Amino acid sequence: MMSRSTLFLLTLMSACGGGHEGRRGDFRGKKEDAGFNDWRVLVEAESVTVGSVANELVTHGSLESEAMADITPEAGGVVGEILVEEGDSITKGQVLAVLSNPSLEAGSDRAQVELSQARRRFEQSKQLHSQGAISDTEFLEAEDGFEIAAASYREASRSRGFTQLTSPIDGTVAIRDVRIGELASGAGRAFQVVDLNRLRVIVNLAERDLAHLTVGQQVSLAGAYDKEARADGTVLRISPVVDDATGTVRVTIAVTPGETGTLRPGQFVEVRIEVDRHTDILTIPRKAVQWQDGSPVAWRVIERKDEDEDKDEDEDEDEDEDKGNFFTKLFADKDEEEQEKEDPWAGIPRRVVERVNLNLGYTDADRAEVTSGLEEGNLVVVVGGDNLRPDAEVKLPGDPKPKKTKKKDEDEQSASPSEGGEKK
Repeated sequence: MMSRSTLFLLTLMSACGGGHEGRRGDFRGKKEDAGFNDWRVLVEAESVTVGSVANELVTHGSLESEAMADITPEAGGVVGEILVEEGDSITKGQVLAVLSNPSLEAGSDRAQVELSQARRRFEQSKQLHSQGAISDTEFLEAEDGFEIAAASYREASRSRGFTQLTSPIDGTVAIRDVRIGELASGAGRAFQVVDLNRLRVIVNLAERDLAHLTVGQQVSLAGAYDKEARADGTVLRISPVVDDATGTVRVTIAVTPGETGTLRPGQFVEVRIEVDRHTDILTIPRKAVQWQDGSPVAWRVIERKDEDEDKDEDEDEDEDEDKGNFFTKLFADKDEEEQEKEDPWAGIPRRVVERVNLNLGYTDADRAEVTSGLEEGNLVVVVGGDNLRPDAEVKLPGDPKPKKTKKKDEDEQSASPSEGGEKK
């Protein structure tokens, strides 16, 4: 019967004959020999840092302008000329389009002729009256006729001016609803002009939030469907009454001029009103927080020591002194540099993730306050954590790829002649 020590020696020599590419695990070596597949999950991570987080009231609303005008023709006419287009900046009184209306033009010309006639009759009556040639009644009638003609002319002139569409405010042309050659009338809008420097949002907040609201509070705005479109604002007005039907109060928020970015009137935005702030606290990016079974968690990235190496160290400690000396002599001719060349993972950080249960404090649009669960400097996954599992191997952008082993290179070189045919 084979002795126990002899059986152990044969088992060990058989394992050594397999090559050092299995030192980090047969599965890993086979994966690399099969084509160096990198099974690690690519993630992005950020550090836990000390910072500040705001407590905010969050609601939604639509952007609008304090100054906005829909321009409609006061008299109908055919559009003969359009002088501005959508997006053009204009000033108050600037002509936007010219309409053609022959009846208004003829009425103005006729009123001008009638005014000239009434003026001549009045001048003649004034001269005759001074000479006593006509009575006071005739003179007054001539004077009244002149004033009536002047009033008619002013009215006709203003009516003729209706054929010119002008802007009542400074702003930007938001909409042009007319085309050259079509009939424009007061029944439809021709232009819309908006002052983009006077944007606002009107929201309705619950009555319980009144205690946290004051005029002048800082507000942050972000597009509901585009978080990169942002702007700042302040609480401009708070309604003095509460709507008894809804239990809400109307709050008007003014957008800071010049900071609207890509936000536009009519856009649906997320409104965050800051009511308190914690400073000098541990914070993580808000996108690092995930929810599992109703509780907040995060994936912490750590570096793991190779399990096979740990196992080898434990086994070495359990072996007796004679066997230890034998193994040392057996591997004496294998220097460490040669072993590293055979290991495709040499020098590459081995990262894994672990799930951490969090206790959170304040949470704002960008960061979350961590009261327990993490320490400053910990790495947490911010992108790519949706399908992770505990102990999953991950890599960060910039981590190197596994290298080809010396044995792999030799195999490829020996196989190359047969691929291209027999060498002559």
